[in-house]
Amino acid sequence: MKRSTYYFLSVMLFLSASCGGPRSVSINSMRPAEITLPASVKTLLIVDRTVQNKGAVNVLEGIFTGELPGEDQSGAEELLVSLNQQLGYSARFNIKMATKKLPGNSLTRAFPEPISWEQAEELCREHGADAVVSLEIFDTDFVVTKGRKLVKENSEATESSKYYARGIGNITIGIRLYNVADRKLVDQQLLSDTHTWEASGSNLPEAILRLTSKSDATRYLSRSVGENYAYKVAPMPIRLSRSFRGKSKKSPQLEQGTRYADVAKWQEAIDVWKSGLSQARNKDAGYLAYNIAIGYEVLGDFDDALDWAETSYVRYGNKDAKDYANLIRRRIRVEQRAYDQLDLGLNEQDRE
Repeated sequence: MKRSTYYFLSVMLFLSASCGGPRSVSINSMRPAEITLPASVKTLLIVDRTVQNKGAVNVLEGIFTGELPGEDQSGAEELLVSLNQQLGYSARFNIKMATKKLPGNSLTRAFPEPISWEQAEELCREHGADAVVSLEIFDTDFVVTKGRKLVKENSEATESSKYYARGIGNITIGIRLYNVADRKLVDQQLLSDTHTWEASGSNLPEAILRLTSKSDATRYLSRSVGENYAYKVAPMPIRLSRSFRGKSKKSPQLEQGTRYADVAKWQEAIDVWKSGLSQARNKDAGYLAYNIAIGYEVLGDFDDALDWAETSYVRYGNKDAKDYANLIRRRIRVEQRAYDQLDLGLNEQDRE
């Protein structure tokens, strides 16, 4: 299976080397979406449905949670911008942002009533979209703990007090995906994320001052959740890392071929590694065959990559090659699904 001419070519992005040690190469791949939308859905409309009711309810929320006015709304906007940007890395959909914000939930983590299909259709007509991704719950909190602990200052194990402040940020969002043409609620789920920050100082006020703020924590968590949801609805480019042998004392072709790989001349590297097979002992031949498989995967030739990985294991007894062969098989299955999803959003002219 070759993808060298496909829109998302698997190419080498980065290769690191340590003197005489293993090499690693990073290559482009595609990760399929968890949800496969029909070909008729080509444009997604992102909607903010987290506008809260004004008045006493919001005042109470600020009293009990310490939340600044509009802080969560700013975080919701950060999330939607992040979702929009991440979806832009996929060729599957056109992405649009709704110009109006819609009222949704206030204090609870229960989903509001779904957007009516008449309203969803109106939104899609207004923005030229086929489906709606709606953020309908957005809730965060930031808990700060503080204290003092003993730490060793030097090799003599002298202990001194160190003050610290720790902030634990939590976010919960509720998001829905409406396929308007079919009038189907494709996805509805609550997503959560947590992150911890820590700062220290010579006293507690200094440690607290150095700690990240709730607003910064909210923005960080919002970006993270927004990016993660993009992977659920669209096939996305990702990086895979592969490691291979760079050197052997008894097989000079292993190192010579690796030098070609260091400068991204993978076909030349493969040719050199192949030339060393007839003279190499079994162990080194296993390394050579494994490297050949890596080279073919970097070039996008999965069939030859799988064949050489199996040869490395079956003929030469390289145990690592068995796991690598399974990785290639999985990549073939996963990428095929991702490209099938991409094809749903491409017409014949786009493919050419």
